[in-house]
Amino acid sequence: SFFFFFLLFFFSPSFFFFFLFFFPFSSFFFFSFLFFPFSLLSLFFSFLFFLFSFFLFLFLSSSSFFFLFFFFFFLSF
Repeated sequence: SFFFFFLLFFFSPSFFFFFLFFFPFSSFFFFSFLFFPFSLLSLFFSFLFFLFSFFLFLFLSSSSFFFLFFFFFFLSF
């Protein structure tokens, strides 16, 4: 099911939107973690940025199927 998830994800048009919003936040997190490696605040902010980009990706995917798929995918863990 994990392989199916990645196949569905990479061939979706919303893949572009995900990386459009995820990469700036993740790079910001990476640089803040480099400069403050033992700071819990940078970790917290990075987690917030990741959640924000993730939910933005869900909104931009514009299909309820994707939202349901992510929901059940994370429930399966």
